Amino acid sequence: MSDETSPKGDREGDQGSKGGDGISLRQRLHAATGDRDAEAQALADETDDDISVSDAKVAVQLARGERGREAPDLGHDIATPTDAEAVKESRHPEDAGRSGGSSS
Repeated sequence: MSDETSPKGDREGDQGSKGGDGISLRQRLHAATGDRDAEAQALADETDDDISVSDAKVAVQLARGERGREAPDLGHDIATPTDAEAVKESRHPEDAGRSGGSSS
């Protein structure tokens, strides 16, 4: 049994599975097929553990222009881990600066 069943099984040593933008092949596949839920799951899997699938889905929708005219234009059509982090910070400002855990 290999990593095929693992959510991060597409990494293959991280060599060639992601572009310089941090987007995994798995996420690109789901983006190409239009499966937004699977694309969001792939993005959440590739980011820090504190990025929820819900936040990743908002990032995917923003990248695709599916959040309305008032939403910012990200300038690209596949969400990046940085986009997901920005969504998390905007949706959960009380969690900003808590990455890495605390000692209290």
